[in-house]
Amino acid sequence: PGGGGPVRAKDVVCEVSRKGLKVGVRGGTGLVVDGELWGEVVQDDAVWSLEERRFVQVSADKRKSTWWKSALVGGDEIDTTKVDSTCKLEDYDQGTQAAINKVMFDEHQKRKGLPTSDEMAQHEVLRKAWDAEGSPFKGQPFDPSAINFG
Repeated sequence: PGGGGPVRAKDVVCEVSRKGLKVGVRGGTGLVVDGELWGEVVQDDAVWSLEERRFVQVSADKRKSTWWKSALVGGDEIDTTKVDSTCKLEDYDQGTQAAINKVMFDEHQKRKGLPTSDEMAQHEVLRKAWDAEGSPFKGQPFDPSAINFG
């Protein structure tokens, strides 16, 4: 902490709350850091370590995976244009992977002038309903252009 001399880990005071961070040295001149975090963290999983007997490194997971303007409210803003924010597809959960794949497929289909996945699903529902009992189209060849959706 700070620019002082070497410190022992047992002399470090580090408190991480849901929205706050306090770091100081026992017997020192007060807290080196005492501020409100830009967002919320999972405080039970937060850990800290003393590096080179001079620097405290604090690690905590954000409650929401969003960009923060800075670590602490009022702190220096982070230039997000200098951050590599790309993720591999497999880094996402299965639901997000499926949504990304659907968007990519639909964009590819649109570029080729072909129906999107939603349009294909609607077409299949229409095909099944075409020959359903009570359909005015029952027995006729399937022709979706015969229906006006307007």
